[in-house]
Amino acid sequence: MKRKSNVLSVCFVSMLIICGLMMVGCGTFAGWFGGGKSDSKAVQEEESVIDVANFTNRSMMQAVSRITDDGLPKASPVISPDGERLLYTETRTVLNTETGESTIQSDIVMLRNINSSAKTPLVTTGNAFTPGWYEDSTRYLFSFGENNTHRIVRSSTAGGGRTNITRNPVGRRDERPRVKNGVILFQTSESGNWMIYYMRENGTDVTRLGQGLDPVWHPTEEKILYTKGSPRGIWEMDLTNMQETLLYEMPGFNIRRPQYTYDGRHIVFQRGSEQVVTGTQVVTETTGNRQARTQTATTSTEVRWQLYSINADGSNESVLTEGNVDCTYPTLDQDNNLFFISNATGVRADRTEIYKARLVFD
Repeated sequence: MKRKSNVLSVCFVSMLIICGLMMVGCGTFAGWFGGGKSDSKAVQEEESVIDVANFTNRSMMQAVSRITDDGLPKASPVISPDGERLLYTETRTVLNTETGESTIQSDIVMLRNINSSAKTPLVTTGNAFTPGWYEDSTRYLFSFGENNTHRIVRSSTAGGGRTNITRNPVGRRDERPRVKNGVILFQTSESGNWMIYYMRENGTDVTRLGQGLDPVWHPTEEKILYTKGSPRGIWEMDLTNMQETLLYEMPGFNIRRPQYTYDGRHIVFQRGSEQVVTGTQVVTETTGNRQARTQTATTSTEVRWQLYSINADGSNESVLTEGNVDCTYPTLDQDNNLFFISNATGVRADRTEIYKARLVFD
């Protein structure tokens, strides 16, 4: 009997240890995804964490991988023309305790090796936005905020300060510069409207092209791609005759940041998409000294940013990402490697990372 008692004691202690480890483990995972939440919210949040393979169209996006792993808010990634480096911004919201107003601060960061998360801060003043590469993959342009305006400036990945391109800002927010053959395409805010301009790289011959957002150059032709309208659609302008063509729209959903593939045959973009969200609602009821927890399956819909592709003429829409995640800011290299930002590692916690995938078109 004594021997049996000892065995039972050892088993009981082992069970306590295992339970304790499980509780610690649960606490650790909760900490990764925000921690300190009610049981119901914690369960829902954990279910919102989606593995890479579950939010991509694997027939078109192959070899999907996550490049960064710091969870910091990110925006505006752009791959260098040589395909080896990547610029992006890290953002943060700063609250002015005196006025109660919040402002977005933004720094420019570079990955020297696109397959590594090791990063190099380039501009850390909190007022650098929307970078864009020169063709030599060593110099870059960006929007620099100062005195309630934004101007286009140039710098180098090797350091050496900055050079003002729009010495006198064209509008209130000169931003999103894209250079090709010595001509800079950019957008700016004028009287509450977004307008598209181009100019020489020394800041002269500033020319307004019209209303729109997210302008990019065609890789080989004298055309540009951009968005405009409400909700926004994808438009193309032929600069030889200034003819505008509506390529694609989806009534009810906005479209942003279209990108040509390097051969000009396809366009990748982000679009609002209604997603079906399934989860579990946990309800705790207290009766006297007893608590009872019940779980109920839930279904709802949410609008998320997803990535899509179309042919260059606007036909043949294909879904690239899906599910209760946001996928934004597509950028492509010459080999159709797609880089983008997603919060798939923690939707509710606003964790964002940069992902890479190989695009395969029919």
